[in-house]
Amino acid sequence: MKHIKNLSLVLLCIDYRFWPQALPILKEKYGDFDLIEIAGSSKNITSPLEEEDRITLLENIGLSIKLHHPHKLILTNHTDCGAYGGSKKFKSQDEEVEFHKKELINAKSIISKKFPTLSIETELFTLKGDKVELV
Repeated sequence: MKHIKNLSLVLLCIDYRFWPQALPILKEKYGDFDLIEIAGSSKNITSPLEEEDRITLLENIGLSIKLHHPHKLILTNHTDCGAYGGSKKFKSQDEEVEFHKKELINAKSIISKKFPTLSIETELFTLKGDKVELV
């Protein structure tokens, strides 16, 4: 198997409103990547419904590292994520954005403890009308 230089690994939510537009944005910014898609994205690291969800996600990250040697992990979240209760859970969009930024930082910290040599970046997407944008 040929290894791609500068391959990344992306963690993305399954939400149909986001991933079709998010994938090309991520591809343009980061190039080729392995993809882990799971409802709630980084919520499965910071506050999973079951501890087994976190374990499985960390195992998948480890398997990508073992098999494809990604140089970077890109953690993503998006506003109005149903796994977090949607935008209605927040008093304002600013509050929601700050919440997700903190979640991504927490997820990065947890993953860094398990994979200390892995470079990790975070991205937050939002929906503006029918258009997905990075915050």
